[in-house]
Amino acid sequence: MGVGLPQYQVQILIALGLLGVYVGWRGGMQRMAGFYDMPSATKHLAYGLILGAFSAIFIDQLFISTVASTGVVYVEFILLMFFIGLFQALLFHFLLTRKGVRILYAPPTSGWTMGLGMGAIQASYLMIRMADPQWPLWYSGFNLYMIGFGVWVTFFMPALEAIIGSWQGSSIVEKKPISVMWQAGIFRGFILILVLLGITTQPILLLILPPAALYGFSIAEKKWLPSALIPSVRQEYERTIRKSAERAKSKANRQLGELVSGSEE
Repeated sequence: MGVGLPQYQVQILIALGLLGVYVGWRGGMQRMAGFYDMPSATKHLAYGLILGAFSAIFIDQLFISTVASTGVVYVEFILLMFFIGLFQALLFHFLLTRKGVRILYAPPTSGWTMGLGMGAIQASYLMIRMADPQWPLWYSGFNLYMIGFGVWVTFFMPALEAIIGSWQGSSIVEKKPISVMWQAGIFRGFILILVLLGITTQPILLLILPPAALYGFSIAEKKWLPSALIPSVRQEYERTIRKSAERAKSKANRQLGELVSGSEE
């Protein structure tokens, strides 16, 4: 990468990047605790971290280095990012369609965690790049402006990758993985292009990340992630969610000092 940052700065930026894993895990799978296959999810998180590291190197070599030095975005760079997105989707397909993952209904949740890992490492790498004092934009160097941009990317890039990973995993459970694999690859290419253009030439593009993440999360939470549960477990999960919502509503409506009914205890 060729960025001569002090070791402590690199460690801080990597730690900030990994915050995306915590936020995405808590946000997407906290309500499913105890219902999904935790070992598979954890193992695929590690796969995602490795895949994200290799992806970041290619992204740097094929896009960032040239754009950062010239300020010019060539059409070939855009096409290469779509190629990387398709290659990532192909690797997700290969890892999530293995028999040991399929028989446990684990592809959706494992795809989610693998996306989190991949997105977090990519975000860490991009922050290290932006911390380079020679970075061409006004927020170059290790400062609050750069960290602000980096945290923004860290919160939303892993989440978007996780959403697409759960989509791919859900398609495997529903036995239609090939068509979704190609679509997922294209969407991953869009995410890369959006983020890379946002940090190199057009920062305003980063404002698209939050609504995209919120929209995708709403679908993943209701449709894709629950498909990781076998029918009987899914019924119990939906019953638990329904009861939690009812208890929360009752608690909000209850007046101070009112007796709690036995069903709410």
